[in-house]
Amino acid sequence: VRTGMNSRLDAIQAAILRVKLQAFEDHELSSVQDAASRYQEILKPIAEWEGITLPIAPSDSTSSWAQYTIQLPARIDRDTLQQELRAQGVPTMVYYPKPMHEQRAFKGACLHPGSCTTTERLCACVLSLPIGPYMSSADQQEVANRLRAYLGREAAGA
Repeated sequence: VRTGMNSRLDAIQAAILRVKLQAFEDHELSSVQDAASRYQEILKPIAEWEGITLPIAPSDSTSSWAQYTIQLPARIDRDTLQQELRAQGVPTMVYYPKPMHEQRAFKGACLHPGSCTTTERLCACVLSLPIGPYMSSADQQEVANRLRAYLGREAAGA
């Protein structure tokens, strides 16, 4: 409804966050990066065949992979795919279904539907797959298999 920011962090919260960030770096960061690399490897053939765009982390950066978000081709009904995956026990998420410039808080900011075409396209086609430092290779393979099965049925016109 409105823009805002809450950047207050007291000394106790800062001390806890400092320890947690170090623990994340020491124990989870490399694991989640490995999980993202596995997805890249597992999903690459599907992406090439089905027209999915996989996320790319710049080579000079380190991603925490808070989300692993793919871009679906226009022919895929994202909502139907998401419902089917959910029914099969695969949680997915659409974090930003509505572009920022179409949010009520930005009304009157001189941005109108159609003025940010890339943003609007991405809000309509992205889907975040489950990822985390403790996700097993088998679980990732299962996500890929279920995604492949759905896309194969869609390509066949089923």
